[in-house]
Amino acid sequence: MSPKNLTIIGPGSLGILFATRIWQVFPSVSLLHHDGFKAQRMATGGVAVLEEGGTVLRAFPKVSANAREIGRQDVVMVLVKAFQTEQILPELELLCAPDTLVVTLQNGIGAGDILARVVPAENLVLGVTMHGANRKDETTVVHAGEGDTILGMFQRNTPPNKRLKGLASLLEKGGFAISLVEDIYPVLWKKLMVNVGINPITVLSGLRNGQILEHPELAAIQEMAVLEAFNVMKAHGIDIGMNFKEVLGLVRKVCRDTSKNISSMLQDRINTRKTEIEFINGAVARLAREAGMDAPVNESLYHWVRFFTRRGWDFGIC
Repeated sequence: MSPKNLTIIGPGSLGILFATRIWQVFPSVSLLHHDGFKAQRMATGGVAVLEEGGTVLRAFPKVSANAREIGRQDVVMVLVKAFQTEQILPELELLCAPDTLVVTLQNGIGAGDILARVVPAENLVLGVTMHGANRKDETTVVHAGEGDTILGMFQRNTPPNKRLKGLASLLEKGGFAISLVEDIYPVLWKKLMVNVGINPITVLSGLRNGQILEHPELAAIQEMAVLEAFNVMKAHGIDIGMNFKEVLGLVRKVCRDTSKNISSMLQDRINTRKTEIEFINGAVARLAREAGMDAPVNESLYHWVRFFTRRGWDFGIC
């Protein structure tokens, strides 16, 4: 069942990437912006993606800061930062009809539960994407890397419905490699453990991903944080088909494979933005408490990042 229209909430790097690629094959795509003046500029000049090899994709989706103006949609993709999820619920409700499919590709664990307050479980899709995109300017992103996008229903062990299959077909036409699974939660946790072991350490140290492994102290913190997340995952009945040694090996492989990358959380620090720590290490700490467990390393990383975000990252001795 192919959608007739689609709106992306969130005009950031991923939002522009998905809107631009989808528009090439499906012009009925819209972007919901949080800023009316920026929305007007984006609507006038369009958006663009700089692909590897120098190819430039340009697109002219409908851009608005008014959800009522966009109207009811067949599909809504939520691509705002996880901590912004609660803020967009009123706009999301205006975009949704009773059978609107809502898809989130946000980082961490917990944003889906917030969306489920206003979206029926049978209409809610969670996912992860391995695509990398960096903002060049207000309307242009650099596509930093291809990767799979994996989608599954919010309700565990639920086969993809016709609407999700129709969306997957549309995304594939737009150049995205799509996999549909019956249980998305092992996929979410696998990515979460990578983020748990990289993001907070890079933001607190100011180092690139690969540099973590050059320092035994940081590698030790990484191992302890990932072990806590692994044990919390098991306590919640999630099986990703890997033992802890394999998971830690995966995290460190990502460090090496992306050795020169500046993590998304460190980019947030550099640009003095709020981070998604609450949905990464904070989520591990919260889910540990729910399971009657302790996760002191993740709890500490969560509070340290929150402290520096509030206090500022560069300051002298008081």
